[in-house]
Amino acid sequence: METIVDIHSHMLPGLDDGSPNTETSVKMLSAAREQGVTIQVLTPHFYRWKEDIPSFVSRRSESCRHLARGFTDEAPRLLVGSETAFFPHMSRHDLSPLCIAGTRVLLLEMPFETWDNAVAEEIAALSLDRGYEVVLAHIERFLGYRGNAEKLKSLAKLPIHMQVNAEAFLSFTTRARALKLLESGMATLLGSDAHNLTNRRPNLGPARAVIEKKLGRQMLSRLDGKSQTLLREAIET
Repeated sequence: METIVDIHSHMLPGLDDGSPNTETSVKMLSAAREQGVTIQVLTPHFYRWKEDIPSFVSRRSESCRHLARGFTDEAPRLLVGSETAFFPHMSRHDLSPLCIAGTRVLLLEMPFETWDNAVAEEIAALSLDRGYEVVLAHIERFLGYRGNAEKLKSLAKLPIHMQVNAEAFLSFTTRARALKLLESGMATLLGSDAHNLTNRRPNLGPARAVIEKKLGRQMLSRLDGKSQTLLREAIET
């Protein structure tokens, strides 16, 4: 069976601004499976200014227990991590509980502002000094801030990874930019960032169809290979 990974989603029930309950989570997972997703990474928001890591991990575990009660064999395989919002000096903390389980992969949400040198230096420290496999979430959202496009080019020289949201390929206003991010090799990962069943529903399948039509099957194979390699330790466990 083809392995298709959705590396970014908010399907754990009652944990953040994503799925409000187990019933919705099960329906979201079913929709993802129907679109071909075989591995669903669950990445609830973590905000350091709202709670500490142990509190978040405890809430996440409880949410996982609720989801397990409604889980079915038809759902994709689940891997649990977080979408960790950037905070100053984060490289000084043990962030391993926030990584995708069984890996050093840390999905990181950058600040919604123009990034200064301190932000870039912190990303470098996370990658080079602390050994995290940093994945910058939905990088297309930050390109409108002055100077961030150049900062991303600089960050791309680091051994980090960049993810684009599926929705960027489904709108005429953002499609060209999203495709360029893949063509250039800057972005190598795809996620649905699904939050619900309405305006932010699971949509990896439609996005993959656009990518295949515009960039060819080879691009999909490249994306799939990258996610499988990045998560190999967890997938093979």
